[in-house]
Amino acid sequence: MGAVHPPPADGPRPLPALHRLAPGVFYGWPVVAGTSVLSCIVVGVGFYGLAVFLDALCTERGWSRPAVSFATTLYFVTSGIAGSVIGRSVDRRGPRPWIAAGGIVMAVAVLAIGQVEAAWQLVVVYPLLAVGFAMTGPVPTGALITRWFVARRALAMSIANTGVSIGGIVLVPVTAALILDEGLAVATRWLALLLVASTLPMAIFVLRADPRDHGLEPDGAPPLASSPTARPEGQSDDRLWSARDALRTRTFWILVAAFGGILFCQVGVAMHQLSLLRRHLDAPTAALAVSATAFGSALARLVVGSFADRVSKRRLGAMLMVLQAAAIMGLAVADAGIALFAASIAFGFTIGNLFMLQTLLVGELFGMRSFGTVLGLLQLLTQTTSGLGPVALGLLHAAFGAYPPGLWVLACVALGAAAVLSRVRPPEPAGT
Repeated sequence: MGAVHPPPADGPRPLPALHRLAPGVFYGWPVVAGTSVLSCIVVGVGFYGLAVFLDALCTERGWSRPAVSFATTLYFVTSGIAGSVIGRSVDRRGPRPWIAAGGIVMAVAVLAIGQVEAAWQLVVVYPLLAVGFAMTGPVPTGALITRWFVARRALAMSIANTGVSIGGIVLVPVTAALILDEGLAVATRWLALLLVASTLPMAIFVLRADPRDHGLEPDGAPPLASSPTARPEGQSDDRLWSARDALRTRTFWILVAAFGGILFCQVGVAMHQLSLLRRHLDAPTAALAVSATAFGSALARLVVGSFADRVSKRRLGAMLMVLQAAAIMGLAVADAGIALFAASIAFGFTIGNLFMLQTLLVGELFGMRSFGTVLGLLQLLTQTTSGLGPVALGLLHAAFGAYPPGLWVLACVALGAAAVLSRVRPPEPAGT
């Protein structure tokens, strides 16, 4: 297996002091735990938090839903652009500096959200938040897990991404309650403090970029003992893909179409979920239903992660996309608490696993050495597409005066994405 970069010339570097607490444990697992904590806060604020901000800005400030939805769309587009740039640097220099700086950028942007006085100011603040999220989010954290694990990559990724769901479970109701009691300005101050207090210590004291820097091999295997039989089918970590080479493959564009389509649906629903649930539920109960979505995401991710290393991720992804379509249909027709909670949990079963499978498929199909470059490029396109979801659903809501018609449109798009993903195959080597 090819290294991402050569080991240090002066020998292996020592592991952080944290390793002394359990010296017999492969340090990839503390990296997984640190990534999970990081994702809990970063995604809890930078993804799940957007739905809370959208609802608060519309109700507390009285701004129109399409206007705030447009800012949310701009957020996802900017995040994709920033991720494509950051991905190439992550492959060359590692993810830790980006994570540390990104936490500070996110904190500044979250503070600004609490202080904006006009809707147009969100066009400045949301892109700043998006840049911070790209610096700390899926590209750098996915690169960490991809470098530390190969044979058990899906399991490690599922555990690391459990923090994503915990962020939704905990931060959504806490933030919503804090906004109701103290207002958006006070809530964003606490969120900014939480971001700085979590990202900096993790980047400095816990996370490390590559096992080979410390004389280790992925999965804790003996040095030089990695076997091709341990790799998922179709993966070639020795192959180096440039952005131009990846763009020339049919595989890349199938991933763009499939994940761009499903994330268009997923992000559109997620950003409006709190608002659409409040058609039938009071504010605290609606926030609890959003937390149920995150709970479903955490539970399903751990279940899927336990066997995803042994099955076709292509087929698994297509099945989850069909399930997401069914969950969106459920949200469109449900009008009672139990049905809404059931649809929200089913939506959660897919929301985390599809993010995870996008990352896993890039690692499996394009390899470790080019992971940041290819995932960053993929997210540039899929994030742009997904960013259209919130504004599309907002416009459909404005046109029809209700959410169900727009939800039916998104459900059809999700089914189309499943059909496309079922056709993905490993790419041909560059230059063939």
